[in-house]
Amino acid sequence: MKIDLTKVKTKDIDGKPIKYDEDSMPLHKHIANILYRKARNLDLVDIAMQINQGQAVEMSKADIAEMRSLINEQNGVFSFARKAVFEYLDKIEEAEKKKKKK
Repeated sequence: MKIDLTKVKTKDIDGKPIKYDEDSMPLHKHIANILYRKARNLDLVDIAMQINQGQAVEMSKADIAEMRSLINEQNGVFSFARKAVFEYLDKIEEAEKKKKKK
């Protein structure tokens, strides 16, 4: 599945988009760092480097499952960010299921 974490949009408690500036790390880079440091599957190291550069990546169901697990294990990923990433992944996985049914 094609995943582009730069497309994940986070919102504050009022539902307004969170904008990242030069003093804050964009979400896709934060997720890339988690994958790079913690991945059990070594294929995710290369994927993490691509994500860090803002590239869309091809990920298997197993890769996505491990990414979800690693994000859940990290205390540094705020719940609003986890929610945004998981909703994005759910949407991608649902679209993939619909494609296969056709």
